[in-house]
Amino acid sequence: MSAKIAAQLVSQRRFLPLLLAQSLGAFNDNFFRYSLVTLVTFGGLTLFDLERDMMVPIAASLFTLPIFLFSAIAGRMADKFDRTRIMRFAKFAEIWLMLIVALAFFLEQPLLLMVALFLMGTQSAFFTPAKNSALPTLLTPGELVPANAMLSGLLNVSVLVGIGLGTWLVMRPFGPELVGLGLVGMAVLGWLAIRRLPSAAASQPDMPLSLNFIGETFRVLSYAFKAPEVLRPLLGAAWFWMLAASIITLMPVFTAAILGADESVVLLFSALFTIGAALGALLCGALSGEGDALPFSVIGAIGLVVFTVDVAAITWSNPIVPEGAALIAANAFLADKSNWRILADLGLAAISAGLFVVPLQAMAQRRAPAELRGRLLAAGGIMNAATATLGQFTLAGIVLLQLPIQMAFLMIAFISALAVTFIFWRLNLRRGAKV
Repeated sequence: MSAKIAAQLVSQRRFLPLLLAQSLGAFNDNFFRYSLVTLVTFGGLTLFDLERDMMVPIAASLFTLPIFLFSAIAGRMADKFDRTRIMRFAKFAEIWLMLIVALAFFLEQPLLLMVALFLMGTQSAFFTPAKNSALPTLLTPGELVPANAMLSGLLNVSVLVGIGLGTWLVMRPFGPELVGLGLVGMAVLGWLAIRRLPSAAASQPDMPLSLNFIGETFRVLSYAFKAPEVLRPLLGAAWFWMLAASIITLMPVFTAAILGADESVVLLFSALFTIGAALGALLCGALSGEGDALPFSVIGAIGLVVFTVDVAAITWSNPIVPEGAALIAANAFLADKSNWRILADLGLAAISAGLFVVPLQAMAQRRAPAELRGRLLAAGGIMNAATATLGQFTLAGIVLLQLPIQMAFLMIAFISALAVTFIFWRLNLRRGAKV
């Protein structure tokens, strides 16, 4: 049983330090980002007198831009150098970055905060390919699904806690200073954790190192397109990140304009989606056994079709709430039992998303040949960043086309239906090959 495998893994040095280091890093990323966004939105923090409507997307782009720029080089390094050493270096660098952030909060220097945000994205761009390519080296093929399930589940919890604590703490007395101290403390703990991880040997130590990030990006993507058995699960995982970005971008406007609810309901939905995705990932890990668990992706994709269509259907006739109208808070929203179906749909859609993505992550790691593993999985990181960015523009596209906001949910359902069809086709091909 995968639950037994997971219980064994959390007690072993070849996995637990990585689980802790990633979770602490995800917490720090979101603790800092949402502290900064909250200061921009509600605290009047600005740079070059930019309006907050410009500052927030600039901040978001500064974190994701390094993933586009450096993931390919990071993937090459993950094949050339010991993956554990790369992660140790990245986590040590995080300590210094958090010291810079703490100083910037203390001195109220927005430019330094923005520079630090770009550098944090850079640190994540190098940590992630090393982590992904280290997993098949440190673990057996049968351990990859439960391991990814635990990583994904705890990652979602860490993101949620970081968002909530960052949003709340930074506006309290001495909040920015406390945020800075917390960031440094978590970075130190992450570094101490990753130091316990065993070596994960390089696959091609004699390969030359290229710093041409543009050329290397095209080269890495070409590797992925020449390996369709790896590309397919990478594209599925990229769809998950587009889904998550679409939901995060869409939810505030959907909540206000369609449901007539305020930001407390947005926070409720965010918590529901994050916890649901974590539960889906952990459920997949507990029930999947030692196979690639592809049937769980089918179940997850079907759930995404059913529950997102239902959200669109039950809110389609809602009148648009005009800007400036009084909005209800979370307690009033929950008191209306007609809203419980929306909560159930969103929660079950999130669980379905967690079920969908975990088998695909493990499949890509298992199928990637050792000599190209770092670069192929780095290609996945590039695609994840690209689709997440595309997902953030979902709402803008709907507005430009003058479509109902609910069309976004129908789009999610349509693409998920295509995923179900494709996975069923692949499973039938497998069965036919075995006959």
